[in-house]
Amino acid sequence: MNITIILIALVLLLIVINISAIWMSKKGYTKDENNNMIPDILEEKFNELKIDVSTRVNRVGEEIKDVTKAIKEVGNQIGDIPKAATGRTRPGRKPKK
Repeated sequence: MNITIILIALVLLLIVINISAIWMSKKGYTKDENNNMIPDILEEKFNELKIDVSTRVNRVGEEIKDVTKAIKEVGNQIGDIPKAATGRTRPGRKPKK
């Protein structure tokens, strides 16, 4: 009995919300040029957010590539530490005169 009353109340609430949304759209309170029941301001904000997130994802990807390069370079250089501890000369270019 209690569940049916709650369900009827929810259905009536949804009907009222839909009717008010349609009425507000028809009166011009919410602009909706393409009549998809999504206000244009929300569509604009979503597009701005999508562009911002895309830019951030690209920048994070670039930084990850840079960090990966640096880690590889550290891996290449780590083998020189034992050689330096034994007193060997440093490998690399000869000093210019």
